[in-house]
Amino acid sequence: IGATTTVAVFFHEIPHEVGDYAILIQSGFPRSKAMMSQFITAIGAFLGTLAGIAIEEMSKSGDGAHQALEDQKLALFGFESIPMRAGDLVIPFTAGGFLYIATVGVIPELLTVSGKFAKDARQFGAEVVAMLIGVGY
Repeated sequence: IGATTTVAVFFHEIPHEVGDYAILIQSGFPRSKAMMSQFITAIGAFLGTLAGIAIEEMSKSGDGAHQALEDQKLALFGFESIPMRAGDLVIPFTAGGFLYIATVGVIPELLTVSGKFAKDARQFGAEVVAMLIGVGY
């Protein structure tokens, strides 16, 4: 799972960072400030990774006070019989954050209508094809 995730992140992040850098340059950022902005966001991602690893390691450790937490079963939505640790909630929490960003930031932009039927139909078709490729991938 780790190797697959690493490859997926690599193939996602490299074009993403290059694209963000290009957007910053086109928006009028000087090259040095664009690089610094990208570096600061990378530090944030690194700190998030460290926090995720720390949460996972603390939830797996069996010493002292953590053992009591590990023995407890988290009752969520009637699933009392499923043992759950704090580390098990990191990925769903992160996925929820990405879904929130998509619904608040991306979808309203996709729903804008130019008033030109042919252009809007092409845009809609491209969005549907991109979505199907994403789901199929």
